[in-house]
Amino acid sequence: MGIFSSRKKKKEQRAARIDDAFNRVYTQIEGIDNWDDPKKLEHYILDSCEQIIASTKAMERQKMEYRLVTRYLNDIKTIENLPRDKAKDLRTTAARICELEQNLINARAIQRNISDEQFEVISDDERDMPEIINRFSADEIYQAKLKRNLAYLEGEKSRWEIEREDLQAQVKLFKNMAIAIMTAFMTFLILLFTLYNASNMDISIWVIIVLFICAVSGFFVFIRQNAIARDNKVAIVHLNQAISMLNVERMKYVNVTNSVEYSKDRYSVNNAAELQYVWEQYQDKVRDQRRYIENNEDLEFYSNKLERLLSNMGLADDKIWLTQVNALIDRQEMADCRHRLVVRRKKIRDRLDDHRRIVQEERDEIDRLMTNHEHYLPEIQEIIKSVDKLCGTSSSKKIDA
Repeated sequence: MGIFSSRKKKKEQRAARIDDAFNRVYTQIEGIDNWDDPKKLEHYILDSCEQIIASTKAMERQKMEYRLVTRYLNDIKTIENLPRDKAKDLRTTAARICELEQNLINARAIQRNISDEQFEVISDDERDMPEIINRFSADEIYQAKLKRNLAYLEGEKSRWEIEREDLQAQVKLFKNMAIAIMTAFMTFLILLFTLYNASNMDISIWVIIVLFICAVSGFFVFIRQNAIARDNKVAIVHLNQAISMLNVERMKYVNVTNSVEYSKDRYSVNNAAELQYVWEQYQDKVRDQRRYIENNEDLEFYSNKLERLLSNMGLADDKIWLTQVNALIDRQEMADCRHRLVVRRKKIRDRLDDHRRIVQEERDEIDRLMTNHEHYLPEIQEIIKSVDKLCGTSSSKKIDA
C-alpha cells in the first residue's frame, strides 16, 4: 500500500507541474496577435497533449473495468470448478434462498379481507373471540325469536282490543234495544188501556201477549248483556296479559338488540356470520405474519451461510453473488452471465484499442510538427517530456494495455 501511495502522489505532483506549464504557455500564446506566427502550432501541440492526457485517463478507467470484468470471469470459473460436495452445498443454500425470497414475495402479495381497525380490535379480544362469536350468534337467534314473539303479541293485543271494542258496541246496542223494548211495551199498554176505556173491549189476552213478548225480549237482552259483560271481562284480562307480556318482551328485545348492535359496532360487521368470517381472516393473517417472520429468519440464516461459503472460496468479489443467487443454481443463467461479461470485456478491449490509436496518432502528429518546426516556447519541450512520462508515450513506442 505504501508503494502504490507514493506512486500515486508522484503521479499527482507530475500532473500538477504539467498543469502549471500549460497555464504559463497558454498565457503567452494568448498575447499573440498574428496567427500566421509559428507559435500557433504550439497551441495545437498543447491541445494534442491535453487530448493524450484525457485519452490516457480514459484508458486507465477502461483498464480498471477490464480487470474487474476479468476478476468476475475468474470467479465464475472458480465457482464452476468447485469440488462436488462444496458445489452441492452452495447450490442447496442458493436454492433455499431463492425459495424463501419467493415465499416472502408471495406473502406480501396476499391480501386478507380484514381492515386494520378490525385486526387491532380482534387482537385485543383474541382469547375470547370463540365465546364472543357464540354469544353474538345466540343473541341474534334470541333477537329473532323475540321479534317473532313481539309480532305475535302485537297481534294478540290488537285482536283483544278489537274484541273489546266490538263488545262495547254490543253493550251499547243492547242498551238501546232495552230502551226500545220498554218504550214499545209502555206504548202498547197505553194503547190497550185506551181501547178498553173507549169500547169496554176485553184486552186481557192482548195484555198477556204483550207482557209475554216483553218478558221474553227482556230476558234475552238480560242474558245477552250478562254474556257480553263476561266476555268483556275476559277480553280485558287477555288484553292486559298481552300488554304485560308485550312490555316484558320489549324490554328483552331492547337489551338483546343493544348487545347485538354493540358487537356490530365494535367489530364493524353486520352479523355473527360475518364476524366468524373476519375472525378466520384474522387467524389467516396471523399465520401469514408468523410464516413471514419465520421465512425472514430462515432467509437471514441461509444468506449468512451463503456469504460464509463464498468468502471461503477466495473470490475476488464474493458480495456480488449474494444478489446473483439464481446464477448459482441455474447453469444456463450462469452461462448467460459469463457471456455478458465476455461481450463486455471485448467492448472494453475495443475501446482501449481506439484510445491507444488516438493517443499514438496524436503523439506522432506532435513529433511531425516538432520535426518540421524548431521555434517553440521553452516550456513546450518540458510539457511533451512530462506527458510522455505521465502517459507512457513516445514517438517510437506503442502504448501497452
